[in-house]
Amino acid sequence: MNGKEKSHKPPGTRQSREESGMNRDDYGLCVEGCKLCGGLGYIRYGGMDVGSENFGKMRECPNRRLRFWDMNLGISKAEARKLDWNIYKQTPAIGLMREAYDFVLERGHGWLYIHGKPGNGKTIMAKSAAIYSRQVLGYQTKYSKISDTVNWLRSSYDEDGGQRLYVDRLKKLRKVKALFLDEVGRDRQTDFSIQSISDIMDSRYEDAISEKTITVWVSNYKPSEIFEAYQVDRITDKRFEVIHIKDASYRLVANEVGEGKEWWRNC
Repeated sequence: MNGKEKSHKPPGTRQSREESGMNRDDYGLCVEGCKLCGGLGYIRYGGMDVGSENFGKMRECPNRRLRFWDMNLGISKAEARKLDWNIYKQTPAIGLMREAYDFVLERGHGWLYIHGKPGNGKTIMAKSAAIYSRQVLGYQTKYSKISDTVNWLRSSYDEDGGQRLYVDRLKKLRKVKALFLDEVGRDRQTDFSIQSISDIMDSRYEDAISEKTITVWVSNYKPSEIFEAYQVDRITDKRFEVIHIKDASYRLVANEVGEGKEWWRNC
């Protein structure tokens, strides 16, 4: 053969990585192109004295958990890209909700009841807050319409040992760090839905005052219009917050669609 023979190095070698256009310093252990860790998945503690406990040690990159999308969140990644709350039209209602979400999420416990007429941005803000909770703060988070959650609990009784499965599902909900329940009070209340919502509320209330979990209720109705007196007392507990949204329709001024980027990333 004339000239130099071609090299046939197996895939994964430095040459094949460079020829394929991959960053040879990106180890693939974090999100693609992460500027914090370069793909290593870990970054070194900074600003530490030689005698510090963490001097010379590594910590997990905050972007590493973003490699995979948590389907239990209840919001698809495609939809999440359009829900960047930093670019929403900043109406007074949006500002009020953002302030409330920032407070309860950064504090890490409590619950929040947001109500007002339809079209005021309550749902998009709840979804954005849920995405922030999961992707930025790293909380186990779930967003759901209350009807979907009730139906999921009701389906327990389609299986053998329905009562046991119902209790197990309630326990699973209780373990969620940040639970966002939307469209509360929209559907006709049945004996089962009243009982199941009461069961959810009892456990989440106990954990909120014990500073363990966050629960957000989103509704078109004020608490007294859909809940029994003792439940209203819990919702209006002075340790928590009830927000009444009064703005005109947000849909008339909204810019809900983002640029399709992962706005929750740190790089």
